[in-house]
Amino acid sequence: MLVDTIRDALTDLIEQMQPGQRLPSEDALAERFGVSRPTVRSALIALEQEGRISRQHGRGTFVCATRPKLRASLHELVSVADIVEENGYRAEVKHVEKSSLVLPQFVTESLKLSENTPGYRVARTVYANGEPAVYLVDYLAREIAGKPVNLDLFSDRMMRALRRVGIEIAFAVTQLSLSRATNAAATALTIPPGDPVLLIRQIAYTAFNEPVVYSVGYHREGFVSYSVLRNVRTGRSTI
Repeated sequence: MLVDTIRDALTDLIEQMQPGQRLPSEDALAERFGVSRPTVRSALIALEQEGRISRQHGRGTFVCATRPKLRASLHELVSVADIVEENGYRAEVKHVEKSSLVLPQFVTESLKLSENTPGYRVARTVYANGEPAVYLVDYLAREIAGKPVNLDLFSDRMMRALRRVGIEIAFAVTQLSLSRATNAAATALTIPPGDPVLLIRQIAYTAFNEPVVYSVGYHREGFVSYSVLRNVRTGRSTI
């Protein structure tokens, strides 16, 4: 598509510029590349969604600082902060909000708990090199496998916090989908509400197949890419 061609040309131009530098106007870019202004505008919108540029009403379009690129495999169960560090970036977990509540129905059903089970909601934002990358919300019961859960010492990583009280996470069932940022996620990730995000819902289990943590993660577009190792099913032709 012509828009993709112009987007690639604009990307080459941006890579030659410094963060904070202003791009030429849409009219100037349209004349430079020999295309219509709407084509340039569509390409700029795509680059803005990727975080490559910032369009400011009445001021112009500016080059953003290069955002971290995080790669991870869904084959391994690790925290988002660990993923950030393993990619060579500085990980920070900020705006931690812990609250006690009666777990909502969608959580009790997912974790196979009775109604009105008391529990915790833990929300926080994971930063990579100072940029908000993922907004996480965890739900869990106040008592797991007969062990009381005290999150007073929780700071950043849920699996580490549970390990301190003798609860070991063994595996998780994960669902990925494209979604749009809720108001809370948008505020945490500094993006407009309704912007596209990678939504990851996850249920973590102990080695005894006991579901213990229901998690929702809003991954800011363009920050984290996940890969999955897929094997050929034995006994089935691949032709």
